[in-house]
Amino acid sequence: MDWLGVAVLLVVAVGAACQVASGLGFALVCSPLLVLVLGHGPGVRVVLVMSIVLNVVVLVRSWRHVRVGDALRLLVPAALFVVPTALLAQSVRTPLLSLLAGAVVVVATLLVIARRELRWLDGARGAVAAGAASGVFNTLAAASGPPVALFAAQRRWPPRVMSATLQAFSLPLNLVTLGVLLLVGDGASGTPGSVVDPADPADPAAGAAAGVAAAVAGLPLAPLAWAVAGLLVGAGVGVALGHRVPAPVVRAVALGVALLGGATLVTSGLAGLL
Repeated sequence: MDWLGVAVLLVVAVGAACQVASGLGFALVCSPLLVLVLGHGPGVRVVLVMSIVLNVVVLVRSWRHVRVGDALRLLVPAALFVVPTALLAQSVRTPLLSLLAGAVVVVATLLVIARRELRWLDGARGAVAAGAASGVFNTLAAASGPPVALFAAQRRWPPRVMSATLQAFSLPLNLVTLGVLLLVGDGASGTPGSVVDPADPADPAAGAAAGVAAAVAGLPLAPLAWAVAGLLVGAGVGVALGHRVPAPVVRAVALGVALLGGATLVTSGLAGLL
């Protein structure tokens, strides 16, 4: 039996169920294993493609609960930081950036768990800080969740509002990040992505399909097949259980995901530096 494939299926299924039920968690749960199996650049791109699918699945069910203003306040600074981060990653050692970012997330999450108010997350400056950090993390590791999880937890959004609003924020951010990585390159690898000429006056749907094809081109089919199977299973489980999860559990999941994401970034950063 392909035990690595089974592991990919289970991890992707857990991440997808968490994403559908709570609004975040897929990338943080799946990125480490998929990056290990596929390599840094391809792994990040695959996680982004699957995250986009899950964003759409959740939004179709919960778009009425989206706080458009909050989503835009997070999205604008996040999108603005994607290109600079992708360019910076070409010349700066990504493990060091991951280590610093992860340390900040872990400390901030522990403060929220300790019931300390993070006043810097209040108001417009909080949205800018959380959004900018998410843009950086998404570009480096497809992990935009921790900063916005802290932002949502600090403001105590109801579960459905948090899930819907974070999808409305993440969907365009993931699309922007994927496009930038395909055009600029894979970050740490510094290898430009292969993408259809953006000036090609093609149908937008065909352009999106071409972008997805470019993101997964040349990757081993077996891990991708296991990952797709896990995505379908996890999304189904998340849809079935999503409305039965109480608010305290969703808040705990959000904080747990943030802590896990920060710890993952610290660990990967240290491993890359040693």
